[in-house]
Amino acid sequence: MSAGLTVVVPAWNEEGRLTATVEAVVAAAARRLAAFEVIVVDDGSTDGTAAVAARLAERFACVSVVRHPTNRGVGAAYRTGLTLARHPYLTLVPGDNAFHPSGLDAVFALVGTVEMVVSYRSNPRARTPLRRLLSRCCTLGMRVVTGRPIRDAHSLYVFPVAEARQVRPNSGYGYHIETLSTLLRGGVPYAEVPVRLNPRPDSSSKVMRLGVLARLAATMARQFVRFVVLRRKVRFAPPAAAPVPEAAAA
Repeated sequence: MSAGLTVVVPAWNEEGRLTATVEAVVAAAARRLAAFEVIVVDDGSTDGTAAVAARLAERFACVSVVRHPTNRGVGAAYRTGLTLARHPYLTLVPGDNAFHPSGLDAVFALVGTVEMVVSYRSNPRARTPLRRLLSRCCTLGMRVVTGRPIRDAHSLYVFPVAEARQVRPNSGYGYHIETLSTLLRGGVPYAEVPVRLNPRPDSSSKVMRLGVLARLAATMARQFVRFVVLRRKVRFAPPAAAPVPEAAAA
């Protein structure tokens, strides 16, 4: 399998963290991948993020920049990157430098060896208690609706681009829940790998806002509805007709 990877880096007002994020991504990708590209999506930033992104594109030939005129959310940034992706695999690395370079190395090393990579955070206590609770709830829910014993529903993932493009679009924070649950239910093979968080990964997070949480809850609710509907279909499906025996030869 090809090991080509598109890395989407969404950034909303991340002028102070974007450079470290992209430098870590490029260094890990250069060590681990045969081919890659980095798409920075400036999601309507009002600080100096656009200027930082432009300088990064000048430094690194593998980096391109797309700007959303207004803030549309991380799911929209993911869809932009998915639409533009030139490689068979795609991952999203937040522009807030939340993940340690060793985690990027671990994830990138598996690209092309399996169809999907599902990482889990090895030091979850680096997050705030509320964020840990949110992650636990989503992870437990994902285990139920997919039937897969994944360890983390809020970490880094590598998706096969062709399959991911068939998933229902989700412009909210639940984009990864939508994609991961759909692909897991579809039987896409995956490997799990631990990743480390950098200190204070939630210091610039925009997740804990009422609108974001409401859309995430709606995404999880939709997965449960699909789970119930599919179970009912299986439960009430008519039994297959018995094969008609062939007439005995004269």
